[in-house]
Amino acid sequence: MINLYATQIESISIHRVGNKNKNEGIFLSEEPFRLNDETTGLLKEYFFKPFREKEENYYKLANEVDVEFNELFKIVSEVFEDPSKAHLNSKKVASLLFEQSNHPHIKSGEVYVAYLSGLLLDNKKVDAIGIFKSELKHDFIQFEEKGSNLDIVIQQGININKLDKGCLIFNVDKEEGYKVLSVDSNKYDTKYWLENFLGVDPLSDDNFKTKNYLKFCQNFAKDVVLPAEDKQQEVLFMNRAVNHFAKNDSFEESSFLNGQY
Repeated sequence: MINLYATQIESISIHRVGNKNKNEGIFLSEEPFRLNDETTGLLKEYFFKPFREKEENYYKLANEVDVEFNELFKIVSEVFEDPSKAHLNSKKVASLLFEQSNHPHIKSGEVYVAYLSGLLLDNKKVDAIGIFKSELKHDFIQFEEKGSNLDIVIQQGININKLDKGCLIFNVDKEEGYKVLSVDSNKYDTKYWLENFLGVDPLSDDNFKTKNYLKFCQNFAKDVVLPAEDKQQEVLFMNRAVNHFAKNDSFEESSFLNGQY
């Protein structure tokens, strides 16, 4: 479980990544962005809100040969070893994302690479690297005084209530590929973010296994228990499954099955 309430943005770099397929370029900022109280508050809400609202499904950086061959793993490891190199490595992150931005559906956008401290992960304080991307632009109405009249000015910007893509890479379990959370509000290019850029696999921890078993029980209750009996029996079946996981610190399949039948 994560708690982002006390998280601090220690540094942040902002770049722009285009679509290679459309001959759009990449813009890399020379210096990190200088935060102030106002921008810090807005960015923290923009970046962290999706993670507070989303179910925690964890991933790990991976590679079919070894995690050390995962490009992002090498970059973030260097930052965790020396946070002063965060901006230099943020350019590598943006460039890596740019190299994967070659499908016609992928939209250009701003990439934010932040070094974060003070996150609570399972009640332990940890550092993390946040990588976020804004893609969709929205029209906003501004007002401007012109002489004795109030004029309407239409401008484009991002909606800070909806992050397009983002991930948090926690500085824990390095040997296994770190612990990663990801959000993606756009469903048309999911392989681009999770597979091609991050290169992650689902993290098969106890929480992952519990969710899988509960999902299995839910599907079994709907497909087998309910047709054979009634809605009340389906509810009773699911209640027994939930209670089993609540009462047992470790999972044994035989014990679980004996308790159900």
